[in-house]
Amino acid sequence: MKFFLIICFYLSLVYSNEKIYLGFKYGMIAQLSSNSDSTISISDSSIVSTGDKVRLNIGYLSESHFIVIFKGSKGEFWLAYSSVDDMHSVKASDSTYVTAVPFSVFEEPSGFETFYLMNSIEPFDYLIKIMNRYEKAPLKAKAKLANRIQAFLDEIDPLSKGDLATVQSRLDRPMVGGVSFRGENQVGINPMSLTHVCHGSGSIIFKKIILNHISR
Repeated sequence: MKFFLIICFYLSLVYSNEKIYLGFKYGMIAQLSSNSDSTISISDSSIVSTGDKVRLNIGYLSESHFIVIFKGSKGEFWLAYSSVDDMHSVKASDSTYVTAVPFSVFEEPSGFETFYLMNSIEPFDYLIKIMNRYEKAPLKAKAKLANRIQAFLDEIDPLSKGDLATVQSRLDRPMVGGVSFRGENQVGINPMSLTHVCHGSGSIIFKKIILNHISR
């Protein structure tokens, strides 16, 4: 019953009639194992190979809350970033910029690697609490908690209901710390780049990024 009431609360934020502008920028940057000197921008549905490194940069309103949850190819969850515990961000004007996930190598097994990016005017207390329980739980309890986490994420995902509460677009030029950046390489991408923006009128901005991880 408690879980149902919490879901209802978050859904009321997602589908609130009150129009509140909220949005964030992000950049998912990859260094390919086949060419470690090259830095490229990737996004939802991109293909990555075993041995490739991926990094996630974000920029969001400092007065809002941000959380990143990662689900690996084995179905495991990881609380990758929470603005509540952030001690390494850079603040510029009214925005916060941080590397939510430093360069991390994709290892076997292959499969889908999923990142959930969520920005809200309200803190993600329940989600952080259940993620902390998950990380400390024994294997059998982990499986049950994983189902609850997935159910929660599915419920607040607007696309699961055919709703377009979050709109994504690619920035005209990559940015670093809120400043337009033109790099020396062909596409103007460096490890700190922000390449996409998500915005909407709801109280939760939700973006799911699925990478197709294949074996090399």
